[in-house]
Amino acid sequence: MDLIFSTNGLVLFAFKLLYLLISIVVPIFIIKSFWKSWVSYVHAEFFAKQKYSVLELRIPKGITKSPLAMEVFITSLFQPGGEGDLIGKYWDGSVRSWFSLELVSIDGGVRFFIWTKEKFKDMIETQLYSQFPDIEIADVSDKDYARAVPFDPDTYQYWGCEFVKSAASHVPIKTYTAYKLHEDPKEEFKIDPITPVIEFLGSLRKGEQAWIQICIRAHGKDKIKPGTWFDKVDWKYEANEDLKKRMKRDVKIDKEKPVNPNTMSLSKWEKEVVDSIEQNLSKIPFDCGIRAIYLAKTSAFRSSSVAGLSGSFRQYGAQNLNGFKATKTPGVNYPWQDRSGKKVLGQKKSLFNKYKARAFFYDEFIPTGYGGKPFVMTTEELATVYHFPGDVSKTPTLSRITAKKAEPPSNLPI
Repeated sequence: MDLIFSTNGLVLFAFKLLYLLISIVVPIFIIKSFWKSWVSYVHAEFFAKQKYSVLELRIPKGITKSPLAMEVFITSLFQPGGEGDLIGKYWDGSVRSWFSLELVSIDGGVRFFIWTKEKFKDMIETQLYSQFPDIEIADVSDKDYARAVPFDPDTYQYWGCEFVKSAASHVPIKTYTAYKLHEDPKEEFKIDPITPVIEFLGSLRKGEQAWIQICIRAHGKDKIKPGTWFDKVDWKYEANEDLKKRMKRDVKIDKEKPVNPNTMSLSKWEKEVVDSIEQNLSKIPFDCGIRAIYLAKTSAFRSSSVAGLSGSFRQYGAQNLNGFKATKTPGVNYPWQDRSGKKVLGQKKSLFNKYKARAFFYDEFIPTGYGGKPFVMTTEELATVYHFPGDVSKTPTLSRITAKKAEPPSNLPI
């Protein structure tokens, strides 16, 4: 009898505990779901009110400036404001502004574009002209190359991917300074890492297109610090933790030739990595997402072009540093996972639509999608993968203007 009462007591206690948990967890779940829906709603309302511009950058022959000039320009795109106060962020739906730096090939013709909020258009023109006074900037918003192509699987074949860093964000890629481009060598001695990208884009044939998009926004303190509830940190926290681990190796000191333990603990190879990370931390950081699309009419589609696009970023990698790898490539692991082909087709459509919308950081900007998370790149890294090539690039289909037609507009804001 005592055992029965004991068992009943345990059951009753379990039910009470379950009731208590439900009464706590369910309201929290409802509040969290409502809050997420509300933020999505106000973001969508905010995006719907914005106007955007697509600018084509037409570069002249004989341009000799190093990527440092582009780095100076990209620095001007660091716009950490925009979210405002709590009212602006959670009532008006304000977000940090973002930009898209784009390299495009249409029928083998290579062109440069920048996508931006309309309110930044004048600022971008001013900053570009200050570094590259001989370029031409054309507003082609009404002839956006990306929106001119429909998603039509009956006419076109599509392939796409996203590029991410192969190691932690704070470890830099092989930048233009490693190629000594900041020292302004003569054109015949330049080794420019963007040249293979330009050469690939210029090799496409009639009916083929390749689009490369680099979405960027000012990096901020968006991550919760480990071990805390509310403290937020930026990329430097993870970088500094990594540096501490790298510097904690066992020190082996030669008694006959005593040296500084701080330097003795690192090999030459490891010291180069530490120095590169510290140099990278001195630069301005951006949240970044890189997306690439290859499309062609069915009769013109070539698998070699897919391989060329997926491998076009290899030269930015270094064994002891970082590099890029292609990810989010539409596909399944086993044929039985998508017998009808609809799943892969949906993935392709999602990548395609996200590219056209220049969407990467906010799901509400384009509601559904197949995509990854942003990573951090600094101004030096961004200028390495997006800058105007000098005459070292002999690609005949790289669109260049023969001569400057006019001075920059006199009414640009200062």
